[in-house]
Amino acid sequence: MTDRRLASKEWRINHLYKIKDKHSKLIKFKRNRAQEDFNKNKHTRNIILKSRQLGFTTDEAIDMFDDTLFTRNFSGLFIAQDLDTAKDIFANKVDLAWQNFPLQELYKVNTDSARQLKFDFGDKTISSITVEGSGRSGTYNRLHISELDLVCRKFPDKAKEILEGSIPAVPLQGRIDIESTAKGSDGRFYDMFIDAWTRGEPTTPTQFKAHFYNWTWDDEELSLITDSDIKVFLQGNDFVLFKDYQIQYKLTDREITYYYFKWLSLSKDWNAMKSEYPTTIWEAFEGSGNKLFDNTKVSKLIPKQGNKVGDWTYYEEWDNRHIYAIGADVAEGVGQDSSTAVVWDFTQLPGEKPKVVAEYRNNKISPDLFAYELANGGKKYGMALIAPERNNHGHSTISKLKEIYPEKYIYKEKDKLGWDTNLVSKPKMMFDLSTAVNDELIDIPSVGILAEMRRYDKEELNTMKFNEDTTQHWDLLTACAIGFQMKNHIDKMINKKEAVIYYPK
Repeated sequence: MTDRRLASKEWRINHLYKIKDKHSKLIKFKRNRAQEDFNKNKHTRNIILKSRQLGFTTDEAIDMFDDTLFTRNFSGLFIAQDLDTAKDIFANKVDLAWQNFPLQELYKVNTDSARQLKFDFGDKTISSITVEGSGRSGTYNRLHISELDLVCRKFPDKAKEILEGSIPAVPLQGRIDIESTAKGSDGRFYDMFIDAWTRGEPTTPTQFKAHFYNWTWDDEELSLITDSDIKVFLQGNDFVLFKDYQIQYKLTDREITYYYFKWLSLSKDWNAMKSEYPTTIWEAFEGSGNKLFDNTKVSKLIPKQGNKVGDWTYYEEWDNRHIYAIGADVAEGVGQDSSTAVVWDFTQLPGEKPKVVAEYRNNKISPDLFAYELANGGKKYGMALIAPERNNHGHSTISKLKEIYPEKYIYKEKDKLGWDTNLVSKPKMMFDLSTAVNDELIDIPSVGILAEMRRYDKEELNTMKFNEDTTQHWDLLTACAIGFQMKNHIDKMINKKEAVIYYPK
């Protein structure tokens, strides 16, 4: 092993390993553009949302196998969605790469265990790679989980074992990669990906970094589209169905022709297209067609990074010419639902429209302490009108809030402080917000709120009971909708000259 090129992982990956292509032909593995981009931008914890046929499973199998061969005392675990898939990955990717590896004489290999290769370096150090269809006990330097969203939906117990057992077993300096196509707009994979996508670049080794690769990264398949294919499609009757889509996402004629062919291959099923060949992350997670908020209209709302201070995110600072209101959704503070607050700017200046300027989110804060956060937020934004939801734990928040914040700036309904969310008011506040989005009457820069809008089913309008087994709690969206209901109340306060300008110290 004196060849200096062997010291370069990039050189090894692109020169030493064989794979089967889509036609079962044995070829030398060479990373495609999507795989190169991921490996250039990867973190110690990665979660990948992807279109089909981009080869991430193959790339990860080869990359982990390379770590096994060239890192002493390395232990890698590759988890597939089921046992049959695990057998296929081991036989046709890992073992195939070993059987065609040009430097076999340097290793002593043990193949006694099923779906495992164990290598003895001759100096009492051993490395191994294992492919399984479920979680496995033990400590691993590297863990790859394939099609997690599918596992979460079909095998919830196995998913729990992986998420609560296998992932925590990887040390801080180890690496975890999760890759999956999306199977809907809820669940653990959705939550993990959106949390990472919303946060942006991770700041600690254990935070996941989100990566998204859509179908436009499939250079190999796109190259198969001929000029004749393009001409026939553009001049055909079906092109009218795709013309606006091409314009919206600035797709080339080759790309939109490819997209059309995939649509035909999926029997013209638009839902399957968005799941298997998404153009955006929101298409990937779209799920059912029973969404309350129009995805096209939500896409016109431009998200911003915001200035994060503790659990608050500020998109705009207080302006003494404006009047504000805060909607708040109160949770128990035990790590399930979050207590949330959304600050609305209901400016009366010409040419401006209502907009969200700040938000708060914390799933551990108790209801009484949440009152202090609301009071501070209210004072920061000029003695804003505060509307805490009074259902369930909201009573504790309201009780404390009226001790520390002027009661006339706490929303009152029928002589009761706070907003009552019920089977009558809930549909109204959600439809009002949906109408404002559809008519482009408001601005919402929050990635979190927009994410909840995109997956909010109309069925939720008739649901009031909290379910601890579901991840769909709509905390930010609820606070946002309550806050938007304050617009009419703010107008009444202005007419009665009850709204004041408050200058915080």
